Amino acid sequence: HACWCSHALARGSTSRRLHVGMRVTLCVGAFLAVAANKGEKNPIRHVVSLLQQMQAKIEEEEATDAKLFAKYECFCKKNTVELTQAIEDGKAKITDLQSQIEATKEGRTQAIADLQQAKDDRAAAKQAVEEATKVREKEAADYASESGDIKANIGALNQAIPAIEKGMGASFLQTPAAAALQRAVSASVSTPDYEKTLLQSFFQQGDGQAAPQSGEIVGILKTMKEEMEKALAEITHAEEEAKVNFAQLKEAKAKEVAAATRTIEKKTQKSGEMAVEVTQLEGDLEETESTLEQDTGYSNELAVSCKEKAQDYEAIKVARADELVAIADTIKLLNSDEALELFKKALPSSGSSLVELNSNWNQVRAKALAALRESSRAFANPKLDLITMALSGKKEGFEKVLGMIEKMVKELELEQTDDDAKKAFCESEIDKTEDKGKDQQRNIDGLATDIDAEQEKLSKLQGEVVELKKAVADTDKAVQEQTEQRKQEHEEYTSTAASDNAALELLEFAKNRLNKFYNPEQYKAPPKRKLTEEEEIYENYSFVQFHRSHAPEAPEAPGDYKKSSKSNGVVAMIDLLREDLKKEMQKDAFEEKEAQKDYEKFMDDAARKRATDSKAITQKQEVIADVETELHETKGEHKTELKALQDTKEYEHNLHMSCDWLSENFEVRKQARTEEIESLKKARDVINGADYSLVQAKASQFMGK
Repeated sequence: HACWCSHALARGSTSRRLHVGMRVTLCVGAFLAVAANKGEKNPIRHVVSLLQQMQAKIEEEEATDAKLFAKYECFCKKNTVELTQAIEDGKAKITDLQSQIEATKEGRTQAIADLQQAKDDRAAAKQAVEEATKVREKEAADYASESGDIKANIGALNQAIPAIEKGMGASFLQTPAAAALQRAVSASVSTPDYEKTLLQSFFQQGDGQAAPQSGEIVGILKTMKEEMEKALAEITHAEEEAKVNFAQLKEAKAKEVAAATRTIEKKTQKSGEMAVEVTQLEGDLEETESTLEQDTGYSNELAVSCKEKAQDYEAIKVARADELVAIADTIKLLNSDEALELFKKALPSSGSSLVELNSNWNQVRAKALAALRESSRAFANPKLDLITMALSGKKEGFEKVLGMIEKMVKELELEQTDDDAKKAFCESEIDKTEDKGKDQQRNIDGLATDIDAEQEKLSKLQGEVVELKKAVADTDKAVQEQTEQRKQEHEEYTSTAASDNAALELLEFAKNRLNKFYNPEQYKAPPKRKLTEEEEIYENYSFVQFHRSHAPEAPEAPGDYKKSSKSNGVVAMIDLLREDLKKEMQKDAFEEKEAQKDYEKFMDDAARKRATDSKAITQKQEVIADVETELHETKGEHKTELKALQDTKEYEHNLHMSCDWLSENFEVRKQARTEEIESLKKARDVINGADYSLVQAKASQFMGK
């Protein structure tokens, strides 16, 4: 029984759920009875020793709990500080991200507006060039018509003035130039009416009888010529200025178109980059807000949990302090010299019965009861009440103890049932949690693989865009080089063709000149040039003035001249040279035509390639934006899965913290609880046996009387 009490006390100190006071009462009662039956000299010392062991065990538990609570309190403080800082940082980051998103959206809106403005500017510049071209063409046509009329009038005046000055006005009036001049006079707005009338009178006479007025008419015509030449110079100057202005306008608008095109490309790229940046910032904002919400929730839960744990720990400290005070008071009472001396007298020999023992304990019991009742009034601990009832030794007190024993047995059996259920729960929950963690790890590995694949795809696309941009630049460079080369080749061909034509004409002229002498039948006379009106007048006048009725007789001349027989060889050689030159010219013309076709084909191919590459760049940039968005989402999902896995690991850790001790000590606890139940039943039997002995002793006394 002493071993059972020691084991029960030791087991009870490991779990505050068992009633320590009841164990003390049972152990004291059972040990006193056993010690009395065995005839031990002073059994109360063993009771004190057991109480001291309980006191040491409780103090050990107090030190262990203090260390555990210190760690937990440190955990609370550290995590509270970290979470507070994380929450502040998260709020600041959210504010900063919102500002960045707003600024980026505004920047993208401005970029889109600038892009549209650049497109409008480019269209306006092209439209201005088209309108200016139409105006220039009309101005050129007007200039050609007006200048042609003025030049014709000036030509007519150039014919009329000398003819009139030489007295050949009548002959001039018969020429077409006279009619043109008459129309010019009628249309002139600067010629006074008097002069117009005089000139019209001159034109209408048609017989040249206005000789007395010829000087005045010549003067009028010269004045008109000067005015026309001045007018021609003015419109020619205006035309040249218009050409220069148009060329300058066209050049300026071309620069505007080029600048607008560069702006369009730049703003298009900037708009796309900003769209990607907004997507990334919004994803970061969403992730930060989610993290902030989780941190805030965890911070609130931590604050509540830490506060509850602190309150529970304070309650445990108060209860433990009350228990230690009760045990210390009991030890002090039972360990006094008076109590030791009293128990020596109360247990003189092994033959004493329990009734005799109780009769000798009255004085000690009275002191112990007084101390326990005083402690009970001070601390109101039901465990001390059980000790008090055990020491009272009354029948109804032991009946209550027996009831408590039965209740305690049921509680221990219920605890065993709870342990069985918790063990099954732990095993099932740990398995499910481990499986969940494995699934999450597989998801994380899959997401990591997706991230690597998306990053590789993004890197590949970016490299392809770089290559395409390089290809566009190379195409532009090749177009520029080919255009410059074609220009040089065409200039060389034009120069060569001009030289070849000049040489061909020279050879033709040389051959014709030789034929004129050696082969008159093959000679080709040049087309007769139409004489001007003035030349015709001079030719006719000269014929009239110098025509003779008959020519003088010619003197004797040398005999017949024999032509050189080598002329045919020279002509043949010239023909050969001409044929060779024509073939060369045909070859050059064919090569020029083919080169132009090749150039035009190259330009078409280059334009298509540039358009294709530019379109591919735009498409790949859109794909890059989509891939970056997917990559951002995948990274966010990967981070979420990592957080979920961390939570799962933490939950698994907490499960192990809660379950491992139970799993490792389940059989030991079960065995100990079984032994404790058996010990309680034995204590019940001891108490029942003590009661039976008391009844038997009273019956013997009655029969003896």
